[in-house]
Amino acid sequence: MSFNEARRRPANDRPIARDGEYVLYWVQAYRRLSHNHALDYAIKCARELKRPLVVYEGLRLDYPWASERIHRFALEGMRANRAEAARIGLQYWPFVAAPEDPGRGLVRKIAARACMVVTDFYPCFVVPEQTEALARKTDRQVIAIDGNSVAPLATLGATVSAAAHLRPRIHKQFRDAWAHRAKAEPEVASVPVRSVEAPFATWDGDVDRTLAALPIDRSVASVRGVTGGAPAANERLAAFLDEGLARYADHRSNPSSPEDGPSSRLSPYLHFGHISVEAIVAGVLARAYGTPDIALGSPGKREGFYGTDPNVNGFLDQAITWRDVGFQWHVERRLDTASLARALPAWVQATLAKHADDPRKHVYTAEEWEAAATHDRLWNAAQTELARTGAMHNYMRMLWGKKVLEWSRTPEEAYRTLVHLNNKYALDGRDPSSYTGILWCFGLFDRPWAPERPVLGSIRYMSSDNTAKKFKLDGYLAYVRDLK
Repeated sequence: MSFNEARRRPANDRPIARDGEYVLYWVQAYRRLSHNHALDYAIKCARELKRPLVVYEGLRLDYPWASERIHRFALEGMRANRAEAARIGLQYWPFVAAPEDPGRGLVRKIAARACMVVTDFYPCFVVPEQTEALARKTDRQVIAIDGNSVAPLATLGATVSAAAHLRPRIHKQFRDAWAHRAKAEPEVASVPVRSVEAPFATWDGDVDRTLAALPIDRSVASVRGVTGGAPAANERLAAFLDEGLARYADHRSNPSSPEDGPSSRLSPYLHFGHISVEAIVAGVLARAYGTPDIALGSPGKREGFYGTDPNVNGFLDQAITWRDVGFQWHVERRLDTASLARALPAWVQATLAKHADDPRKHVYTAEEWEAAATHDRLWNAAQTELARTGAMHNYMRMLWGKKVLEWSRTPEEAYRTLVHLNNKYALDGRDPSSYTGILWCFGLFDRPWAPERPVLGSIRYMSSDNTAKKFKLDGYLAYVRDLK
């Protein structure tokens, strides 16, 4: 499994400083120590340069929507990495920012002693700006590695507006990319062994004590029973393979409690990088067919490419194709910083403009949305699930987004509301897939639908009444009522 050079994305044109003390891997998005292309590349560089490897992982205090919920999940991941690094013999420097020590300039200080810096390519949230800032200010080479999916994003061609257009490209790239997948266990033994002292007091791994001392938003509380980190991610994957995969194709759209439905619930772990999509794909293929190296079907079709099992094809199409569509769109348009006019296709902008002055049957304030205080019990249930659990059933998420668009004064106001609610409460928020999931409710990656309706125009319509006719919702509503 040699390294695929298409994953390299140089962030500057600085040379390698061959007199540096170590190779630095700056962890930003792939917060794990296995199945990690960036770590594999950093190990390769350290071996070739005959220098030790240092892995630095930091956690800011001032990121947007910072809260106890998000911070705990990230810290639990760092605690797991600390233990794993000690087990396999990696030099791991964790840093957690605090008011008295925000860590300003720390990455640059660490980089100044390095031969080069390897980091994660991730096209969203604070990561692009952090990488750009270091690349601009340091005299060391900075290389970002794309480990976001099975096929490197650079191999997928021009951005597309529909999953059906990207699917054939992914399928054609899959075989070669799969042969070059990241190593399940990093080759730490191949790196020169030399202890390097960190220029700061590394974090001790005490999650509870750390959280108690930080001025974090406590109104978004930690989710009981949900733990961050690679070990928890692997347990969740195992549970999905045991309990959910065999029911995925037939039941994934049915609103239900997490325990009763077949959802993988892996998206928070993917977002925080606690698990890779490659590890998920390998687990699914091995469970279904006895090996992760299967005979692939004909490229292009949704069914039959990943073997004959419809559950496998349905799940992997979501985990790979739809996720890659979002990442690819985000690389080009930076949806987390773009306006709706830049984010949406022309037909959506035209139909929204045509219906901009349509009267709204209901209009809610930001406070009413956040408090789940609308007239619609299904919408309220979906928002309550999100606020209390950090997650939402996927079908309910689509309905949730559609109704905010329908019941807001303007599309721009609706988009701001959805981004805020999702990024504040969802453990998998602040992610390319979050933004494209929200924008799908506005028509992104979809087509015009007839008949035209007030407010939405030609955008696909969803209603709570139709949802109630389509599904038995008593179990889902009872689950939400019991949430504490």
